[in-house]
Amino acid sequence: FMGKEGQSVPNMSDEWVETISNKYIELYERITGEQFQPEILSEDVLYKRILDALASINHL
Repeated sequence: FMGKEGQSVPNMSDEWVETISNKYIELYERITGEQFQPEILSEDVLYKRILDALASINHL
């Protein structure tokens, strides 16, 4: 999927998403030499971070 016109996002099962997530975590740990520590965020904090990021690149 490249996001081109006429393409649709493929269906991704929970198992597939977990597999890909684990691969990215493994890659992070290999590159940084550090253990990945997930950050648990409330919906409000996550929403604010998204808005702040969009505002920083003038997309709001």
